[in-house]
Amino acid sequence: MGRRTGGAAIACAAMIALAGCGGSSGPSLSAFKTAYAARKASFSALGNQLSEAISGAAKQSNAQLATEFGTLAQGATQQAAALRKLDAPSKYKAELSSLSTSFVTVAADLKGISTDATTGNANGAKTLAEKLVVASAALKTTDTKLTQQLGLPATG
Repeated sequence: MGRRTGGAAIACAAMIALAGCGGSSGPSLSAFKTAYAARKASFSALGNQLSEAISGAAKQSNAQLATEFGTLAQGATQQAAALRKLDAPSKYKAELSSLSTSFVTVAADLKGISTDATTGNANGAKTLAEKLVVASAALKTTDTKLTQQLGLPATG
């Protein structure tokens, strides 16, 4: 009888150990919220830099604009990559993917503006600036939706 009880105890202990290991139901909402809030602060700063770049564009040379918008394009590309690395619960994956895609679009528009500034193509830069406004609005809409779903504070 002692043997039988010992075997049951071992089986029970094994089941408890297995239940605590690797049986995760997916990414942690808390960890995702924290990581997203950090990314959000970072891309809000990028948005402020873009706003400043646009406001001061008339006072800069084409070469300065090319450098500034090229740097902003790199920042947007980095944001997209960082967002893709976040481990989101399945409920938030579509919005996160959409946000990352929006950053890729913004980066492409910024890179195009940089290229057009280098070549002096004012019409091309204007067209891309108009596309940038649309892409930025889509990015902001997705960010706002995800921010609200996560219960995070809204920012600029």
